[in-house]
Amino acid sequence: MKTEPQISANKLIEYCFARSTRRTVIIEEIIRPKNFLLDTRYNEIERAMIHFIETHGRDDSRLSQLDGALLSRQPATSHDEQRLLTAHDAIELCRTMSLAKLPAAAKLIGISDTQPKFSLGGVSVSVRPTNSVKLAQIGNKELGLGLIKPYLCKTLPLTTETSSLQGALLHWYAEEFFEGAGEPRAEFCFVVDVFAQKIFAAPGNFSQRRKLLAASCQEIADRWQSIRARLVANEASRQTGLR
Repeated sequence: MKTEPQISANKLIEYCFARSTRRTVIIEEIIRPKNFLLDTRYNEIERAMIHFIETHGRDDSRLSQLDGALLSRQPATSHDEQRLLTAHDAIELCRTMSLAKLPAAAKLIGISDTQPKFSLGGVSVSVRPTNSVKLAQIGNKELGLGLIKPYLCKTLPLTTETSSLQGALLHWYAEEFFEGAGEPRAEFCFVVDVFAQKIFAAPGNFSQRRKLLAASCQEIADRWQSIRARLVANEASRQTGLR
């Protein structure tokens, strides 16, 4: 079981808009992950998208290589087979995704996967953008800076509000961890919803959204230990009953 409060960017945005019962489940599943949540291959797909984004969608060779590698695997169960087919569908959608909304003149540089976590309200948030955006600004010697993050979720497509919160988090992350790389600009931060085939830019008005993100993280931190204690007690009780 996880000991310290932590969450992914996607789960944090879901948490911000979830009902109380779903919020509890989100924290429970982070503390004690279910095995079936760990084999989506989405992390591999996100990393394979880096070169596709760098080339403004002109080179999909890394995605094709990953697709071939996944399809060559022999699934051990029907569940594993379904996960591989879902990954194949996601890769196909990545390869056909239009990136026309990204600035044509920008350099879309791949980012290493070893990125710092964003400590927010006592919670370690994994943001994981794949590419930075660098673009000359008229009348400003400093380059404009943004970040790009693919969003891979078949069941929860981004809405106007959830995409705005994702973008606000990306912009905030750029300010905190890319100092000296350029001037962080909200309009250069993009979330790519692969399954919905849409690209969302971060909103210009982000102060209230940052407050919502911080307050949600504080709530997670406040609830973490009590939920974890309950899960530990339930597990101990279950083990005792098996003896």
